[in-house]
Amino acid sequence: MKLNLVNLGVLAASMLIFASCNNDDDDIDVPEIPEIVVPDTFSFSVDGSSTVSFGGQTSRLTMATEIFSELDATQSTVTKEDLRAMFNDGKGFSTAALNDSGKKLANKVGAYQTAEVKANVVLFFDDILVDFADNVAPVLGNDAAAGVAGMSGGNRQLNAKGVELDQAFAKGLIGALCVDQIANGYLSDAKIGDAVDNETRDPSEDSNATAMEHHWDEGYGYVYGLESNADVSDILLKKYLDKDGADSGYEGYSADVTDAFIYGRAAIVAKNSEVRDAQAAIISEKISEVVINRAVYYLNSAAGKDDLSADYFHALSEGYGFIFSLQFTYDAAGAPYFTNAEVTGMLAELLEGDGFWDRTDAELEAMATKIAAKL
Repeated sequence: MKLNLVNLGVLAASMLIFASCNNDDDDIDVPEIPEIVVPDTFSFSVDGSSTVSFGGQTSRLTMATEIFSELDATQSTVTKEDLRAMFNDGKGFSTAALNDSGKKLANKVGAYQTAEVKANVVLFFDDILVDFADNVAPVLGNDAAAGVAGMSGGNRQLNAKGVELDQAFAKGLIGALCVDQIANGYLSDAKIGDAVDNETRDPSEDSNATAMEHHWDEGYGYVYGLESNADVSDILLKKYLDKDGADSGYEGYSADVTDAFIYGRAAIVAKNSEVRDAQAAIISEKISEVVINRAVYYLNSAAGKDDLSADYFHALSEGYGFIFSLQFTYDAAGAPYFTNAEVTGMLAELLEGDGFWDRTDAELEAMATKIAAKL
């Protein structure tokens, strides 16, 4: 696999520095830079055994898809206790393996934010679960109207504000779970910085990976954790990362992020922190831009739909969830694109009055323009 220009530049600079030191004084003991061996896929091993593991991430992505399915039902008797047990406790799923995994979603959403923001994040998802169970599920046989929950178009389950709650839930998790855990968590200095152990291996822990290697792999798992499971459809970050293209606003990002994960892991094995950090920055910036572009896309898409059609509510609900996710995005310099207050304000604007029933095309397009201006 070919290293990208960022990698080559960093690596070449490092080699020149060490070569210069050797030429100036042959007595100086300069550490040798190991060659960065980059595999074609995310595959790394020691003594013939894989050191890659991200089972916890796969479990949580699977949990998210099962909760989404509950919120996507056209007939439902689910209770808020059922949904809260799934989200908060990791219980009530379709397999014993998932129920016994010890994993859950509630303690991971917004985990790298302030305590106040994290509490608001957890409340956002709890409100969705309670609203669906108490107010939407019991009336799925009825037609939705302004201020009245029910069905739109036969397949869109709306709350009283016109929000399709399964879409708000899934798109909100893309930022609160996936982006936050990757950009603000596992690819941060606290998890992969030079102070993190990259020497010790324990065959009984984390597939014999070093702590730094395993942290990187866990970040990888929040994008690719369901790739090997054909029975579970990915509804979160990878689904939208793979929608890159000429009209997406982020053409080529899917390959860029995959390559950066591979290059960065290879750099960790080679103990090259410059290349590692460059790849972490690429990943964080690009997944953040995916979220921003999708928020803009769905706002504009909703504005272009027939007024109050099922497709309009669907698109705007997706946009609503992506707007919630904006508060977890970071630019190339590591600064947040949007604050929690900015995001909260935009969500409140969308829900004013009878919510989506009252929004105009001009309002949605203006909000899309404001968000796009951050890029």
